[in-house]
Amino acid sequence: MSDSLGQMNHNLEGLKSDLNEVTKGRDCLDSKVLVLKEQLEMAQAVAEENEAIATEARQMAEARKNYAEEEEEVKLLEKSVEELEYTINVLENMGELVKGEAERQRLQREELKGDPSETVHVEGYVVVHVQLYFVLKTLNRPLIVLLILCCLLS
Repeated sequence: MSDSLGQMNHNLEGLKSDLNEVTKGRDCLDSKVLVLKEQLEMAQAVAEENEAIATEARQMAEARKNYAEEEEEVKLLEKSVEELEYTINVLENMGELVKGEAERQRLQREELKGDPSETVHVEGYVVVHVQLYFVLKTLNRPLIVLLILCCLLS
């Protein structure tokens, strides 16, 4: 019986030893789980930060794209303004030519002592009614005057 009691004590001591090892293993695993949880939380925080950075980068890219599009639109508008300025210069030059021609024709009409309200044909050109020219000129709309005169001369 003493042998059996000794055997039981030995078995009990073995079980206690096994229990201590399992407990130590559990405690070690618990500490590893805590470390892994902390690492997971840090990784999640970094992922959220990276996501915020990516969102900000997308917004900046969109803003740059919009800026580039606006810049392109500004260039197109500047080109349109330059073309309009050129057209205005051409029309102004044509207006000066028309004024000179009208003055020449007025002087010619005075020489002929004709009615200034009638249309005079000189060298194949239809001369603009002098009265119409002065009425349009008083409107102080050079572009309108030029357009109407161009239509009349064509």
